[in-house]
Amino acid sequence: MKAEAKVNVKITLSPSLRHLSELSSEPEVFEVIAPDAPTCLRILADRFPSMKKWIYDKEGNLLPLIWFFVNGQQLQTNEFTQPLKDGDELFIVFGKV
Repeated sequence: MKAEAKVNVKITLSPSLRHLSELSSEPEVFEVIAPDAPTCLRILADRFPSMKKWIYDKEGNLLPLIWFFVNGQQLQTNEFTQPLKDGDELFIVFGKV
């Protein structure tokens, strides 16, 4: 079985998500190791539980108000789990795009 490569991703949260999650005193950019956008978000939500109510419903499903942009390109819902590459920049938006 082939081992998954470690993928370092830089994450920026939209100002609205930072505000709602009370993360204004946290760094502007977070770095995580994750294979895809939803995993990046889950890692941050585990680190900052105040985010969870803004990004997941009661069943733990991603809310439709969450949008992902990788290197400036918006991911469509069916692309959320596409593999990220080392050094990708992920912007997570809460709200309408």
